[in-house]
Amino acid sequence: MIRRLLIATGIAAAGLTFFLQSASADIDVVPTPPELTDTDAYLTNSLTVTVVGDISAVRAFMDANPLTDFLEPSGRIPRITDVVVLKGPWGQPGSLRRVDLEGGSWTHERVLTNDSNEFTYQIWNITTSAGRFIDHIYGEILFTEVTDGTQITWNYNVKPSVFFARPSIRGYLRDDFAPFMKNGMTGFVNAYTQASPA
Repeated sequence: MIRRLLIATGIAAAGLTFFLQSASADIDVVPTPPELTDTDAYLTNSLTVTVVGDISAVRAFMDANPLTDFLEPSGRIPRITDVVVLKGPWGQPGSLRRVDLEGGSWTHERVLTNDSNEFTYQIWNITTSAGRFIDHIYGEILFTEVTDGTQITWNYNVKPSVFFARPSIRGYLRDDFAPFMKNGMTGFVNAYTQASPA
């Protein structure tokens, strides 16, 4: 009985701690990014599309027209209202920016790697109410040459802050992140197709 009470108390304390951290966030403070972790610690949503054109052409278009230009609010994910580069130029490994969201919340993002075949980044300090139990997101955009052109794979790997949040985050990925990623990628593909030579 005592052991169960201690476990329950610990869970409640952890939840309160993360809630208070989110509620007291300061937009002018950039918290230290969490360490990346083992693959098993993440919950993942993946999206793959194929577009006509070689990797260099697709990468050049994405550099000029980033996915953030095409993202729309979805479920508990609010609209992006501004992107503020804090250390750059953005796109270089180590560059840092703040993404401001409708309703007064924000996140911080940093670039981890950026080469011809992959772009990886980390998102943390997610101050939305739905993001308070997310430790960080490890994002991957991978480019692979295929017969029909270039395959783009976008992985959102979410690490929960506490173990008991995993079921909720699975639902968040399915109901919010999946359509968020799909509408962003669809917008990108449509723009790329329209801009490409016939």
